[in-house]
Amino acid sequence: MGVPFYQGSHEAALELCRKVKSGNPGIIIAGGGPLMTARYDALLGTGAVDLGVVGEGELPIYEIASASRNGRVNRDNVTSSDAIAFPGESGPIFNENRRHVENLDELPFIDYSLIDMAPYFKMQDELEVPRSVFMTTSRGCAYKCTFCASPNLWPGRVRRYSPARVLAEMEFHARNFGKINIGFLDDSFFADKKWLAEFFAGAAKTETTYSCIGRADHIGPEEAELLGATGCRFVSMGVESGSARMQKLIRKKLDLSKVRGAVSRLSSKGIYCRCFFMAGFPDETVEEMAETINLAVDLKKAGMTDCTFFIANLYAGTELSSNYDSGLWRSKIYRGGERETGGGFSDEKMLRYSSVPDADLNPFLDRSQLVALVKTAYSRINRLEYITASEILKLTETARGGGAR
Repeated sequence: MGVPFYQGSHEAALELCRKVKSGNPGIIIAGGGPLMTARYDALLGTGAVDLGVVGEGELPIYEIASASRNGRVNRDNVTSSDAIAFPGESGPIFNENRRHVENLDELPFIDYSLIDMAPYFKMQDELEVPRSVFMTTSRGCAYKCTFCASPNLWPGRVRRYSPARVLAEMEFHARNFGKINIGFLDDSFFADKKWLAEFFAGAAKTETTYSCIGRADHIGPEEAELLGATGCRFVSMGVESGSARMQKLIRKKLDLSKVRGAVSRLSSKGIYCRCFFMAGFPDETVEEMAETINLAVDLKKAGMTDCTFFIANLYAGTELSSNYDSGLWRSKIYRGGERETGGGFSDEKMLRYSSVPDADLNPFLDRSQLVALVKTAYSRINRLEYITASEILKLTETARGGGAR
């Protein structure tokens, strides 16, 4: 059984592995995902996982599956794989080499028809989002944001599937499921303009809709026009901060002067536009947090459909986390609590998509105050109301030290 590990939900994943083991002692559990890549030492030491795939998974998981046909997987029968870590008496055994598939077009299509998709489609219906299956068109990101785990998970240059290969897989899913939306999960869908032009030319001939993620400063008038003409229904954009100083510090380096135009263009084409924001970076002032909230208000006025606010976390394996004690990467999925301020609309937003660090990282607001700040941000953005730094301090003061639940 393969289990992906993500920060915030990793304790639940470990508990799942333990329960599976208790009922099926002979099963081999292989862990993967960004957290296994960054902290295989911590996960393999729990006893819940037999081995870990570090980095890209196709080649090592094939070796694991092949070896398991002849008995229990161990170091002796998968020695040719450089990307598998095993528990050892004095710590995990891993030679620190990693392999990847150079030509992604060689990989087979992901066949979602092999599993029961009904529960997933039911959940999407309940959330009022298009019925979707998911793909990527690339591995890696040319940008090296300090808070992001992508550079550690996908080191080296960006690799892409060819446009023809992507379009063929889209048609494959349409044959299996009929009218379906393709959710592209790339970090930066719009980065390669030549690739994008070829994709648009092919997508214009299909009836399959899609959604994607990218940078706002990559969406000019031409891109917005072609997104609308080729069936794009949803674009997510990571804005992160409304402060020019923070954009440089976190190495996002987004041209903030272009964000509002991108949102307005997408809105004019009827494309659902969501922006992501963050608050609570270690070097971020309360004034800069106010700048971010106020930028979000401006974007809402410009046509932003929805937004998601995150509290900054030290994701394991990121450049940001390397400046802190190795144990501070832990965080928990937000579950709500009586002592936090706010509620209703704001709490619903946080319960759907938020996590809280186990440690206080920002020198101005602690974790409880940041929870209160994010709830306040959702309310202000929803009501199109700006905020000042002094208002933030006043609103969050009662939440100091309350703890994040």
